[in-house]
Amino acid sequence: MDANRAFEVWVHLARSAGWDVVELPADRKADDPEDLGAVMVEGIKYRIHYSPRVRRLLADDSTGHLSYKDALGFAAWAEPDLSAD
Repeated sequence: MDANRAFEVWVHLARSAGWDVVELPADRKADDPEDLGAVMVEGIKYRIHYSPRVRRLLADDSTGHLSYKDALGFAAWAEPDLSAD
């Protein structure tokens, strides 16, 4: 999945969950390759990021013991924008 598609999917999933999301496509940091842009969610500005993230997978082996395995995969997530704009 490319970065633009990740942004679209994040917005779609947030709206599907019932959040009021307004896209701010012109608000993208060109010098930060992980930054996809910004959105307003319920009046709060969030930055959408996209990069590899570690996910911990829980697996049950053949002996019935649980084990953890870390997997690195791309993910999109939102963080509140605390800048003074």
